[in-house]
Amino acid sequence: MTKLIMTFHIHIDDIMRMEADYTKVTIIPFSGYVESDLFTGTIVPGAVDVQTTNTTGVRHMQAKYMFKGYDKNHKECFLYVENNGYFEKNHHPSSFEACPKFMSDNKELHQYLSQNRFKAEGCNTKDELLIKIYDVIGE
Repeated sequence: MTKLIMTFHIHIDDIMRMEADYTKVTIIPFSGYVESDLFTGTIVPGAVDVQTTNTTGVRHMQAKYMFKGYDKNHKECFLYVENNGYFEKNHHPSSFEACPKFMSDNKELHQYLSQNRFKAEGCNTKDELLIKIYDVIGE
């Protein structure tokens, strides 16, 4: 059973692009927040999504960012997120799937979120990018 556990609300800043021969790199700084039963917080400065396109046209997305916030017991903590995804040649979907990895200085959050049981689904809305985090095993 798949269970939605968190939704990240992402706001894109200035996008920077570079092309060299048959490769490309896109740097996307962003900000945002999360509100959930598990964790609530805001992204600390420095969040970035780096997308590289190789000579075959396959694009790799790697977003790295950290939230500062509170766990379900209102204890202050950090939550680090690394989200990875791949896109086929010339494919720029309005929605996508990725594989998130998490770390936290909160023992309970870390024990749960460091497991290999999550997937991320992203979709653009009119005002923001929503990243929904699912527990694919569910409880």
